[in-house]
Amino acid sequence: MLDPRLEQFLTDRLKGVPHSAGDLLSHFRGTHDLLRRWGSPEAVCLAGLLHGVYGTWHVSHKTLTLVERDTLRSLIGEEAEALVYLFAVTERPKDFIASLDRHPIILRNHHTGTDMTLSRDQLDRLLEIEAANIIEQNEPADEILDHCLRAKLSPGAIAGIEAHLGGRRAVAC
Repeated sequence: MLDPRLEQFLTDRLKGVPHSAGDLLSHFRGTHDLLRRWGSPEAVCLAGLLHGVYGTWHVSHKTLTLVERDTLRSLIGEEAEALVYLFAVTERPKDFIASLDRHPIILRNHHTGTDMTLSRDQLDRLLEIEAANIIEQNEPADEILDHCLRAKLSPGAIAGIEAHLGGRRAVAC
């Protein structure tokens, strides 16, 4: 169950905002619920719930601006908010995948034009959110999901991605 303040925030800020095949609130909840079913860490689930709230490389709608980071941090915690921020300011999933074999992991912040150093754990968590985001929307992104499996994901995420890919590949044959 979500904190009542977070529920109110979601309703106030996201209800009725269009997104791909439905609305943004439904997509965010679907991503969160998928991560929860996978047994992902709480910070990952919360970041999945709000993964595009600042907008992303692919989605220009911004529910919150980057100067409102403290607002989100107070609702979901520092770790989850940091993941949401990284999801917003990077060219994902391209930069995430390109960084899988790098050490150190340095990504370009396209908002500030500066480089950021990420931990391996942060990259793995971002790829888990990316996978849930893709699967929730049923995007045809099998190659990206294959790359996600190279990260250290939760066991439930690995099983969920493999089941998704197996089902898609069985239909394609």
